[in-house]
Amino acid sequence: MKEFTPRQADLVSAREAAKILGVTVQTIKNYIYRGKMKSYKTPGGHHRILREDIMNFGPLEDKPSRDEMMESYNELYQGYIDTLQTLANALDARDGIVSGHSRRVAEYASSMARPLGFSQEEIHLIELAGLLHDVGKIMISEHILGKPGKLTDQEFYQIQQHPLMGERIVQEVNFLRETGPFIRHHHERFDGKGYPDGLRGEEIPLQARILFLAEAFDCVRSDCSFHQGLPLDRSVDVITRESDTQFDPEIVRVFLNSLDTSGE
Repeated sequence: MKEFTPRQADLVSAREAAKILGVTVQTIKNYIYRGKMKSYKTPGGHHRILREDIMNFGPLEDKPSRDEMMESYNELYQGYIDTLQTLANALDARDGIVSGHSRRVAEYASSMARPLGFSQEEIHLIELAGLLHDVGKIMISEHILGKPGKLTDQEFYQIQQHPLMGERIVQEVNFLRETGPFIRHHHERFDGKGYPDGLRGEEIPLQARILFLAEAFDCVRSDCSFHQGLPLDRSVDVITRESDTQFDPEIVRVFLNSLDTSGE
């Protein structure tokens, strides 16, 4: 994978989003940084998707099964999914992470969800939550997100608010509302020392425990503004050491098995 500096990655992500949405790069920057973008455009460019259209989508359970959706997505729905992906890419760039972090979190999470017995519809929700787990960071200054040194207490407090902000954002979209609790709690620790609510053990939604591990592993593996990524063996050691403290030990077991199975 070609690596970019945060500034280069930001420009690449903005260009990708502009191309897919059929708008200028400046429009994308206005949306990501100042929330001014009012509509979205499908990849085919045939019509715009207004915010009201998105908010009127039905709940996921009212739609066909995932297999049926893969065969018969209409342009409106598929266009919005593509928009979520490009939004996630742009968010990654703001956070000083090489583009693709949110997509990888979604993939790691789905690889754990399958052996844990989730249905295809539930896995689809987990994947969407993985793509959007950091959407609340839209509301946080780039200065804080990309800061190379230690954060002040006030800056860290602002970072701790992003799961709450993310929950509020997805609750505005009907078919994403069920991902709200997963996004809100994706930084809760198994030992109760996480945020924003200090939940512990099985008080934390299982989907959020999955996302927490998926995000942590990718952050350990990836280069970003404040550390260099670790090789696979050392990344596995980090996750294993934190089993039963930060991470649910059963999910750690499932995750390590999925890594072995995939040959990573």
